[in-house]
Amino acid sequence: MIFTGRLKTATAVSTVLVAMTLGAAEPAARLSPVKDLAELTKVEAQARAGLVEAQLEMALAYDEGGLVTADHAKAAAWYALAAKQGAGVAEIRLGMMAETGDGLPQDFRQARAHYERAVELNDPEANLRLGILHLEGWGVPRDPEKAVALIRLAGEAGYHPAQIVLSGMYGVGVGTKADLREATAWAERAARDNDPEGQVAKGGLVMKNISQRDDMSLARGWFQLSAEQDYSRGMLGMAATFLKGKPSPADVQAGLRWLELAAEGGNGAAAFYLALGRTMTDRSDPAETEKLAQKWLGRAEAAGEHVAREVLDFSAQGMALREAFKQVMTVPFEDRYVQRFAAARVEAERDATDDRMPVPIKLVKPIFPTVFRLTVTDGDVLVEFVVDTQGRVREAKAVKSSHPAFAEPAVQAVQSWRFLPGRKGGRMVDTRMRVPVYFRISDVRSK
Repeated sequence: MIFTGRLKTATAVSTVLVAMTLGAAEPAARLSPVKDLAELTKVEAQARAGLVEAQLEMALAYDEGGLVTADHAKAAAWYALAAKQGAGVAEIRLGMMAETGDGLPQDFRQARAHYERAVELNDPEANLRLGILHLEGWGVPRDPEKAVALIRLAGEAGYHPAQIVLSGMYGVGVGTKADLREATAWAERAARDNDPEGQVAKGGLVMKNISQRDDMSLARGWFQLSAEQDYSRGMLGMAATFLKGKPSPADVQAGLRWLELAAEGGNGAAAFYLALGRTMTDRSDPAETEKLAQKWLGRAEAAGEHVAREVLDFSAQGMALREAFKQVMTVPFEDRYVQRFAAARVEAERDATDDRMPVPIKLVKPIFPTVFRLTVTDGDVLVEFVVDTQGRVREAKAVKSSHPAFAEPAVQAVQSWRFLPGRKGGRMVDTRMRVPVYFRISDVRSK
């Protein structure tokens, strides 16, 4: 079951918070992966001889998998060797592993210790990550003021992700009072340093506060700079500048062309909106329009936009594409999910003798953790629980979570779900279940 947290993006004519990922694959941005097994053999010999760059390459090979089977414990061992030689990136990665329990025991205090050592090594990313720990109170006392101060240090050192996080924090008032000028200033620092996401953030802030016609040209200029770097969210922002408000037919066509460019660049939201736009505006050839919409929906699904799969499922069930889009854009996900089991519910209520699993009749959406909205971090939680004979959830617990901070909101939400109880031999029984809960950041503004 997928719950989506939406970015406040240019697509929705609002503030872009962030578009960096603080996830497991992040070291690839700062390390060079080994390309083949022959090279890996040489690198391993160098790593065992104590060459720190080779130790980092070995760690990355096991971290990402591909040439070798992914093994985060082995990756952690290589990172630890590199950390002993003063590699800040290794301390960062060990801290991330300690945060999530991926390759190391989950321990926020250990994560803090690794980040603090990286700070001593003058790694600006460490200030950002340490600031997040203080913002949330993970392994340290919760201290929003200290969090902002630490993240500012990273931003002032020129670390673009920290600058964009600060823009988001000031934009919505996380850890500090909302301050549009500060939000704009931090986004502009990254933008003027040619960071494509900073340019998208700056363009989104301009669009949010448009007061005169020239502002749209200014927003478009920032998005254009990002798009020229082949950054698909910049292209998505360009589309928004043409589709905002009551666009002319020419603007609609320009917006759709920008959506095509973004979708061709792998942007799932652009592909989804392209399918939506074509379906709602193109009346020339219904059969061809539907064929194109199906193609773009397939692209959107492949890029991770779950709402595209829903539209395709509705269409496969005989619903017109227009109605399918209307369903996902206007009906809350919780209601859509329950509606999927409508037939099973009718059957369960009609025949009380059949064995059956519990049928959901009420869903509550979990709260997406604020810090993960800021850092655009997705999450997965596997929740185990018992549905009792009254249809209530008992003994809910997170069996597995990509980050501990996702576990609590997932469990709290599941505890509020309601079911028609399971049956066996004609009698209502307690039923143990496991349900995956996926937290996903998306630019699609569906319900």
